[in-house]
Amino acid sequence: PGANGEPNGGGDSPGSFGLFSVNGNRGRANNFLLDGTDMNDGYRNLPAINQGGVFGTPGTVLPIEAIAETRILSNFEPEYGRNSGSVVNIVTKTGTNELHGSLFEFFRNDRLNARNFFNFARDQNNNAIPKDSFRNNQFGAAAGGPLVKDKTFWYFAYEGQREGLGIASINTVPSDQDFIDALTNLDFDTSLPIATNPDVNPVIRNLFAFCAANGGCSGGNNVWPAANLSGTPNSVASAKAFNNADSLIAKIDHSVNEKNQFTGRYFYGNSNQSFPLGLAGGNNLPGTNTFAPIRTQLVSLSYVHVRSATQLNEARFGWNRYRNGFFAADRDVFGNPNDSLGLNTAVTNPRDFGLPQIRVSGFA
Repeated sequence: PGANGEPNGGGDSPGSFGLFSVNGNRGRANNFLLDGTDMNDGYRNLPAINQGGVFGTPGTVLPIEAIAETRILSNFEPEYGRNSGSVVNIVTKTGTNELHGSLFEFFRNDRLNARNFFNFARDQNNNAIPKDSFRNNQFGAAAGGPLVKDKTFWYFAYEGQREGLGIASINTVPSDQDFIDALTNLDFDTSLPIATNPDVNPVIRNLFAFCAANGGCSGGNNVWPAANLSGTPNSVASAKAFNNADSLIAKIDHSVNEKNQFTGRYFYGNSNQSFPLGLAGGNNLPGTNTFAPIRTQLVSLSYVHVRSATQLNEARFGWNRYRNGFFAADRDVFGNPNDSLGLNTAVTNPRDFGLPQIRVSGFA
């Protein structure tokens, strides 16, 4: 009751799991608990598990086989506190006196798919661009059983994803001849190669020298795709993207006696994502992706003591670590442009290296 889609999704990472409004609160006003222990990301105040990376694309996930119970409280008791929205409490499974386990695999493949409804663009010769490539495998395993019968139990679950896709698009890109034609009208010796011509701007000269050493600017080392069409637009290319994730959870339960019980749980998730900016309205040129690694770790310890028939005490300890980065995919190609091209970007953090947007005065 009182729950709805969060209306201001543009400011709350649209597409991220767990983004919803309760009783008129913001999408970030919910409190997420795992086995009663905090699992909130302190940056966005979204669940550290099941949170999205690039454009909200889900990164690490809680293995579905590990979920025993989910409670969503829209009107909750004061004992929870912290947030004004709802309380989402997920309870994980526990091992039993019998060994149980499961395996699963889910896959999708573009060879089994029809062409996307919006994937019908054509070039100037009325040829359809290639169908977008897509491969997705989600797989996992879970098992639980006793360490000491009636006393100590273990449970483990793993879920992985390997997703790869190609997003085809038609673009207008510069060719080597375009640069030569542009320089022909300028007042210096154009008979010399661009990469060694002392009259050419040193950054452009270094860019061409860099391209020449890596297969050529047109279709070279992801500088820009080759001009493979006649007319304008002049290039059809496919930008590679991927989303690979591994998530696991391990749990131990130990009953000292009927009045005392200990529980320990550890979650680890690691994800690597790379998507073109075109998914959010930019371009789909190869090599211009956003690369976003995600790593999530959660530790929980719980001690339950039964004091009497009417009193019970529980003490919990939780430790969370959520790391998410957003980097330029071509930083591995160019490194620091100041070193590789002599282009001063004023960027000193090595994580943010990559080729920036370059504007040339007098040209559109």
